Amino acid sequence: MLTTAETDSKAGIFSAAFLPITLMNILVVTSHAVNGFITSVIAPSIVVDLGGRELMFWLFALFQVGSICAGVMAGNFKIRFGAKPIFLSSALLLAFGSVLGGIANNLALVILARGLQGIAEGMLISLVYVVIADHLPSRLLPRIFALSSTLWALAAAATPLFAGLLTEFVSWRIAFLFNLPLVVILIFLSYFALPKTEPQGEAKPFPLKRLLLLVTALLITGFAGQITNIAWLGLIILASTTLLVGFGALDQKAVERFMPPNLFSLKTNMGRSFAMLGLFTIGASGRTVYMVALLQSIWLMSPMMAGYATATLAMTWTIAAWIANRIEDVKRRVAFIRMGASFIFVGGVISAYGVWVMNLPLAIGGMMLTGAGYGSSSPLIRQTIITQAPTEHRTIASGAMAPVQFTGAVFGAAIAGFCALAFGLFDGAIGDTVLTAQAAQQGGAALLFAFTLFPALCILISLGLSTIPDHEESEASEKSEALA
Repeated sequence: MLTTAETDSKAGIFSAAFLPITLMNILVVTSHAVNGFITSVIAPSIVVDLGGRELMFWLFALFQVGSICAGVMAGNFKIRFGAKPIFLSSALLLAFGSVLGGIANNLALVILARGLQGIAEGMLISLVYVVIADHLPSRLLPRIFALSSTLWALAAAATPLFAGLLTEFVSWRIAFLFNLPLVVILIFLSYFALPKTEPQGEAKPFPLKRLLLLVTALLITGFAGQITNIAWLGLIILASTTLLVGFGALDQKAVERFMPPNLFSLKTNMGRSFAMLGLFTIGASGRTVYMVALLQSIWLMSPMMAGYATATLAMTWTIAAWIANRIEDVKRRVAFIRMGASFIFVGGVISAYGVWVMNLPLAIGGMMLTGAGYGSSSPLIRQTIITQAPTEHRTIASGAMAPVQFTGAVFGAAIAGFCALAFGLFDGAIGDTVLTAQAAQQGGAALLFAFTLFPALCILISLGLSTIPDHEESEASEKSEALA
């Protein structure tokens, strides 16, 4: 059974006291990362085998929509039912979705399987953060998040090769069934390690209307990937943004919330951290969506070589995260977050310039600096959210981190598509050519420059971070107002 965050002050993340949490984190993060990366490799083989090329986009979109919606509900469900039953049911749903995808005889079933996988993965990754917040001491948070960063980096590096070998020599169906051994171990751990908890308070009516509003906004955003008309794409982004703002406004006024209060408030460390978390993810989307295609079009790289070139970012991310996880002084943590935001901005500018002048070392060097920026700041931002969230909202705040990032990725991809059309990234492409070298050079550089706006905003937000905890800052403010 898991210990609590207040006990065993000398134990590490691999000690007997916290090993179950660490193993659950490893299994969930690995499964989510692999399932996220693997689709881009196996999707063409799925379409060749089952047909339905025009629906291929939904293999990606429905997974993301399911992940976000489930992640948003995770904190609320944990309060209602406790972590253990939700963990077990989500693991079983992941197993069902994986088997369904592995045996599907048409693309519609595969898409449904991806949606079920997304729901399960979104719930599991958010619940892992909740369990970490409940049971892991704050001194170990940077270490567990650095471990997560390492797992993401390893998945980014190994998944293309792993999936490619499976697809070429066995079958794309085995890639779905990969989850089953992990699920068995996860069920065992959650059943025996997670404590049985009683629902907190009386059950309130489930906020279904708000959830439907969120699902509608995300599905509209997901559909943006199939739009090639810039005016329609702009309208879709505007409509989905309006619906999401409406969801957020209604949720903030509600008693039964999906998200913590003052989610993106720039008056608190928690709100600033959430804002940076979302903006960082949006800012990464231009590179995530198009960088491999730019490398292939300008420098004639193979898909695998281009994938490994972009994986250099994951390498520096991991190294920086392991350095950041050893920082205990609050002032140095804040300084590292600010430095990380600056690295991401400068790295983005360097990569964009490298594409513009067709200088490969500059383009890759900028990505490596960007990775160092993410590694320096992301684990500490998550730690800030968990430690700064009010006690009564810590469960919801911990569960909200993943869906905020996933939503940023979906919106960022839509914005990247809009920018690609606006900057003429697809101009002149014919037949099987995705991008021409000239369009990749000019339009790609413009797109990458445009996306440096988001880390630039993060630099400004990070300047407001305080070394004083939110609750102490609030008390000091109330005292000053009383004296006035």
